[in-house]
Order: sequence, then structure tokens, then C-alpha cells
Amino acid sequence: TALAFAAVAAVAVQLTVGAGAARGIAVTTVGAAFVLRMLGDGGGLPFASWLSPIGWFTQLRPFANTGERWWVLVLPVTFALVLGSVGYLLSARRDVGAGVLPPRPGPAQAAPRLGSPFGLAFRLQRGSLLSWSLGLAALGVVYGSVGDSVGDLLTDSPQLAEIFELLGGEEGITDAYFAAAMAILATIASAYAIRAALRLRVEEEGLLSEPVLATAVPRRTWAWSHLFFALVGPILILAIAGLGAGLTYGAIVGDIGGEAPGIVGAALIQVPAVWVVAGVATALFGILPRLTSLSWGVLVACLVFGQLGEILQFPQWLLNLSPFTHVPDLPLGEVTFVPLFWLIALAALLVMVGIAGLQRRDIG
Repeated sequence: TALAFAAVAAVAVQLTVGAGAARGIAVTTVGAAFVLRMLGDGGGLPFASWLSPIGWFTQLRPFANTGERWWVLVLPVTFALVLGSVGYLLSARRDVGAGVLPPRPGPAQAAPRLGSPFGLAFRLQRGSLLSWSLGLAALGVVYGSVGDSVGDLLTDSPQLAEIFELLGGEEGITDAYFAAAMAILATIASAYAIRAALRLRVEEEGLLSEPVLATAVPRRTWAWSHLFFALVGPILILAIAGLGAGLTYGAIVGDIGGEAPGIVGAALIQVPAVWVVAGVATALFGILPRLTSLSWGVLVACLVFGQLGEILQFPQWLLNLSPFTHVPDLPLGEVTFVPLFWLIALAALLVMVGIAGLQRRDIG
């Protein structure tokens, strides 16, 4: 599976000029493969798993009593060889320093809305916000479509049922499923928040921040124009994803008004934890700009400790390192405001530290 997606990256980096666009293509491909896998394994479309590199390895059936399929390994190997060869051929034919897909030239005259830092930030961030919103909306619909059949899927697997209860509580498999699903969506939304916050670093490294800061625009205003999307964007993304899941599940069980609000609330309750992750990225940008890539390591740690920690039986102090551990489990339990307050306070402190560091360090 890793080999297959390495080949995807080999093609993506030839198509675009910048690493950000290449990452966008690769991440979109991974997301599409994940959705196909979900549709194949739980969405009633078994053939969809055969269209996904993520679904291929499950088709191997390792350790099965009967029916192991070693021939399935031909699929990822062939996929990797073909795409890897395409990437190699593209690298030999494109211009050095350019991509196969040329960047679209902008208009000769700038629009009036680009006359402010926020207008410029909106122009730079809007595509990413739209694509992440649509992607998580689709994933939310997939999660919602599976919700009604979770209990049936787990009937024959007490171990899997126990895992879902550990992820989201013990009061009901379906509610536990949606609590876990919204936590996963929040982790994905955190990746968007990091990317939006670190757009500041991309602008700085590309020497694109200097023309802005050479005017009367203060550094903090420039920073806040992008951090607005890192903090407000996750609210929009999670609301859309939760709404997609809630409407889909509500329509299936015939109770949209009763189910959708709870699932949307379960998505939005994750926002303070996402803000903490965005705050870490902002603090690193302001104080240690060359180490901003550590933000992604923090996100991986949150995934391991917060989402998988109980399953892996980590000690509680290790689980508490993830902000997602402190988010109330909705729609299972009740809202507790104290942990949410501390998460918001921590996120605010990290953002302030980042902006204060930006004010004092050299740009570039």
C-alpha cells in the first residue's frame, strides 16, 4: 500500500510547481481511496474495495483459515510500477523548475478585494478551504450511511464492538460509532488547520510576505489574516461534515430532526481540540519557524494517543497529552464546559506566543 502511494506522489510532484499543490493531489488521492474502501466494506458496494489501494491489502485475507489471496499483491506492485514509470517519463520531459500543469496566470489588474491582507489571504486560502470542506462532507455522508448498520456489522465480532465502545463510550454502539467518527473527522480537520496556519511559513519562505510587510501592514495583521482561516475554517469544515453525516443517517432511520443536531454537535464539540493543534503550529511558526514541520508530528501523536490510546492500553497520563482526550464524548454523554474552557485557553495562549515571537524575529 505504501509502495502504491509512493508512486502516486512520484506523479504528483511532476504535475505541479510547488510542494503544496503536489501534497494536495496526493492527499486527495488518499482520501478518495479511503472513501472507496469504506463504500466497499460497509456501504453496500463490495466492488469499490477493489478500486482502492487501501482496500487491496484487506483482500489478501492473511491468516484466514481458507481463501488466502496472495495473487492480490500483483495489484499494488503493478500499480506502483505503472505510476512510477509515468512519473519517471514526466520528469524527463518537463522543464526544470516547472510542472507539467502550468500555473494559471492571474489578471493584469488586481481586484479591489486584494487591497487588504485579509482579501489576499482569502484568495490564497479559499481553494484549500473549499476542497477540504467538500472532502469531509463526502466522508461525513459515508459515515452517516454506515451508521444504521454498525450494530449488525458488529454482531459477529465482540472484539470489534469492544473497540468501538472504548473509542466512544459504553452506552450504545451507534452513538459510540458516531463519537469515534466525529473524532476522526476532527483529526482530519486538524490537518487542514495546520496547513492553513503554516501558509504563513510558505509565504515567508517564498519571499511573498515581504511585499505585504513592506507596506503599512503590521506583522500581526498579516498573521491574523491567515490564522482566521486556521481557526474559523475548522468550524465550517466540521459543521459541514457533521451535517452530512447527520442528514444521511437521519434520512435512513427516518428521524432527521432528532438525529442530525446531535451528530452536528458531536462534530463541533471537537473544535477546541483542533484549535490547540493549530495553536501549536502557530507557536512553532512564531518562535522556531524552521521546525514548523514538527506540527505534523504533533498531529500524529494526537491521533495515536487520543484516538488509539485506549485500544493500545496506554497509561492515562499519556492519553491526556492529546487535546482530543479531553473533549466530551457526544452524542453519548453530556457537555462539560471546564475541559473545553482549558482547551480554548491553551489554544489562545499558543497563538499569542506565536504572534509575539513573529513580532520579534527576523522575517525569512
